[in-house]
Amino acid sequence: QILGKVYAVLSDPKQRAVYDETGTVDEEAEVLREDRDWLQYWQLLFKLTVKDIEDFQQKYKNSSEELADVKAAYLNFKGDMDRIMEHVMCTDYTDEPRIREMIEGAIESGELPSYSTFVKESKKKMMSRRRR
Repeated sequence: QILGKVYAVLSDPKQRAVYDETGTVDEEAEVLREDRDWLQYWQLLFKLTVKDIEDFQQKYKNSSEELADVKAAYLNFKGDMDRIMEHVMCTDYTDEPRIREMIEGAIESGELPSYSTFVKESKKKMMSRRRR
């Protein structure tokens, strides 16, 4: 938060001029308000567009990097699909069948152990995750 405020002040010409002259920051300045356009702020900070994110998502899905991340999450969370789906990048409930297929393939090939948490997950738990 502090670094965000510093960046906001230093990147705003009016606030920067006030800071350079007085050495203080106006805590009530619009540039520091909570109701700012956060998408615009992060795009400014990281020079990213929504298209950049969509392009990354398209390249990431079904990549070897995603497969490695899925396998790591499966091992870290001992087959708990709730946690796996929360921690693998660029996934939502529509990706679950694809993620399950990746894991099942790795189990069948012997790359991953078969955790009962994954193999014997109840339909009730699966549907609960989908509703969330």
